[in-house]
Amino acid sequence: MEKYLRETPLLNFSDSSIQRLVEYRRWIESPEFERIKSIYEFVRDDILFGYNIDDNISASKVLSDGYGQCNTKGILFMALLRACHIPCRIHGCLLYTSPSPRDRQKSR
Repeated sequence: MEKYLRETPLLNFSDSSIQRLVEYRRWIESPEFERIKSIYEFVRDDILFGYNIDDNISASKVLSDGYGQCNTKGILFMALLRACHIPCRIHGCLLYTSPSPRDRQKSR
């Protein structure tokens, strides 16, 4: 479980802006389920939907931008959870609505 609490370049939860937010919201003081729910609602409701400069940006950058899309909001969500001692990880995939690049090569 320890690896799901580690800081990474994207999940940079020791950044002062993230630490200030965690303190201001008093998430650490809440029971675990309430912490998760409150962090989720913050990312969903207080971080606007919009496209950041890249998907590979740190949580603190998403927070300072004040907006994000599914990938970047997910980065911020995970960083906030880890900042509040809640182990987490994400599992993603790619979905194609037309033939994938691999399928196109096979048909040649």
